[in-house]
Amino acid sequence: MEDNIRTFDFKTLPIEIEVKDLQFTKELPKLLGQPHKASFYQIVWLTEGHATHRIDFREISIKANELLIISSGQVCEFDTISDYTGKMILFTSSFFTITELDANFLYTSEILNPVNLNKTVPVCPQLAGSIIALLDEELNKPGDDFQTGIAQSYLRILLLEAERQHSATYPPVINNVGQKFYNAVEEHFRENRSTEYYVALLGTNEKTLSKEVKALTGGTPKVYINSRIILETKRLLAYSGLSVKEIGYELGFDEPTNFNKYFRKHTGITPAQFRDSTKQ
Repeated sequence: MEDNIRTFDFKTLPIEIEVKDLQFTKELPKLLGQPHKASFYQIVWLTEGHATHRIDFREISIKANELLIISSGQVCEFDTISDYTGKMILFTSSFFTITELDANFLYTSEILNPVNLNKTVPVCPQLAGSIIALLDEELNKPGDDFQTGIAQSYLRILLLEAERQHSATYPPVINNVGQKFYNAVEEHFRENRSTEYYVALLGTNEKTLSKEVKALTGGTPKVYINSRIILETKRLLAYSGLSVKEIGYELGFDEPTNFNKYFRKHTGITPAQFRDSTKQ
């Protein structure tokens, strides 16, 4: 693997939100049809046809009148071949989290929960189409003191409607401890793999944490921590130019031997074997 995975940052705009026609993905197959990741959120809305995108080693299918959210940092390969039309909204967390309520939504919503990521949801085409059209129209106006607030409001409505439809399809489990655990793991998994660390960080006890995480995932906190580390390892092995040794250091392993043993224990193969398999 000679090149690191292509990472896209949000381009310089007066406010950090943009509406794009999905046709642009087909116009850039050598970029967007290849593994890449973005430092912002992406909402995909299909109006016609269907597409199958590859996100974090999984095939995600989406059809007309469905909405898909891709979280910041996920590795994507867009379908640049299938026949489909639609829109995409790009926005940063800093754009949406001006108020405490909105910041809380990004960290507690079911549709952005790490366990539920990339589950497509049906949304009323008239509602979604109207909101996205209004948002696009607003963003094409000359900027003024009201534009950011209006754009946030349109985005908020769309996300709340997606959350409503997601909850209707996948009934949510009210579990604040579990949600805080996911967020803590996302922030600290490179430095700490210990369940005890997260117990102390969250100010809870191991029994409670285990109970709440199992209710959401069916597994233990340790299983979730390991799965997050393995996912990041696979991303780096498949899409970066870092050596296996460098990846181990990146993920907090002091010794390459320990990193190799860890990966093999959880996947059944060595990091080098996994990397070779992605080249085939």
